[in-house]
Amino acid sequence: MLTSLRASKQSLHRRTPLRERAGREGRLLAYSSGNMGKALLFSGADLTILFLLTDLLGQSPTSAGSLMLVAVLGDLVFDLLAAKLVIRLRRTGRGYRWMVAAAAIPCGAAFALLYALPALGVRDLWIVAAGLLLFRGAYAVIDVPHNALMARVTSDSRSRGRVSGYRLFFSTISSLAIAIILAPMVQSAGRTGDFDRLAVAGVIACILFAATMMLSALASNNGSTPPPDPAVEGDGIAIPLRDPLILALALLAFITGFAIPMFSRMLLYIGTYVVQRPDLVKMLLLGLTTGQFLGVLAWTSMTGRFSKATLLAAGHAVCISGIMLFALCLAWPNALIACTLLIGFGFASIFMLPWGLLADAVDVVAWRHHRRFETGLFAFYLVVVKASGAASTALIGWTLGWLGYVPETVQPALVQTAMLSLGLAVPIVGSLCAIALMRANDISHARHARLLTALTYRRQRAARQQCPQL
Repeated sequence: MLTSLRASKQSLHRRTPLRERAGREGRLLAYSSGNMGKALLFSGADLTILFLLTDLLGQSPTSAGSLMLVAVLGDLVFDLLAAKLVIRLRRTGRGYRWMVAAAAIPCGAAFALLYALPALGVRDLWIVAAGLLLFRGAYAVIDVPHNALMARVTSDSRSRGRVSGYRLFFSTISSLAIAIILAPMVQSAGRTGDFDRLAVAGVIACILFAATMMLSALASNNGSTPPPDPAVEGDGIAIPLRDPLILALALLAFITGFAIPMFSRMLLYIGTYVVQRPDLVKMLLLGLTTGQFLGVLAWTSMTGRFSKATLLAAGHAVCISGIMLFALCLAWPNALIACTLLIGFGFASIFMLPWGLLADAVDVVAWRHHRRFETGLFAFYLVVVKASGAASTALIGWTLGWLGYVPETVQPALVQTAMLSLGLAVPIVGSLCAIALMRANDISHARHARLLTALTYRRQRAARQQCPQL
């Protein structure tokens, strides 16, 4: 009887950690699922907005590029204002999760309005600009707290690597929907003028986004009320910009937002006007997304053994190889699909791992400066990524407009060369710079673990100094 009781207790002891680990992993997955809704809106708009402006709303490429410059300025303001709002609300007890849930419906509605503009017959530039700024502002209010929440859901460097993979996995699900449904729909609407379907798609995306974000915010709770966090008082948007690690993150954010997405943004143009196979664009986007699915599985499985910086550099190397092969295979359109698979595999590392690096950087900066710039650092990174992304789109619009691009016509050789240079050469240069940057700024798992131990000791020592009786 006693033997049986001991065996039962030992079995219960073995099962409890498993249940706890499963619960923790479930919360990480629940948090990461929000990226499915975010990617559906922001990536969908990012991939199609320039084509929508030029080919559906009748704006000239130069006007569209100028409009994206306005979006750059808007992002600089919106993300910083969102960060200040989040910090203020956290000090009143309303944390990241509350903000994500509260902003879900307004953000989704702003996206639906943007995609309804062609059906509403809107052509005035100032109305289009207002709709675009409304969407990007609403998105900032939900994007800043959701990304900053990553530093809270786990403090372990390896777990943050897995979370980065989970986030991209859910983002890639949306990328699949964009490649199969949204991008072809925008492309088709440019030829047929069927804008009503695009408006309906915007409303459906709004509903899916709002539901996903609210469920993510609710499900990622650990079921307990966190104690007051003194680190909130030290947070702010006035981050130490002279810190070498912060400068490196700024450069990485610029490369990630400006250079790398050039390939995706130019696929609609390259497929339509260079390869002259508009029907192939859907397959190229699908190949890119499929490669990301495979990459998520592969890179996530390696985050426990290798540092995130090492894997990020490897992803950029894969991306370079894929784009070079793409350039060599332009005369064989069907071979381009295999090239996009390889590029997508590299993209998985490029777009998933910087967020884990950023969460680790929060701890490094806290150690160096005795303040935890949690919301501030995530907002800073988002400002650079989104502003550089909008600048990238603006550069495309200005370049095409300056060279005489006219939609739905055969493009001259100079315009086709510019499309290839923007879509292929710029990402290769960016990846080369990122590889050099990662070699100089590697935060290994062991180093981060030692840093967490040192931070814990510092907090305990400060607590003893404030309350000597402890």
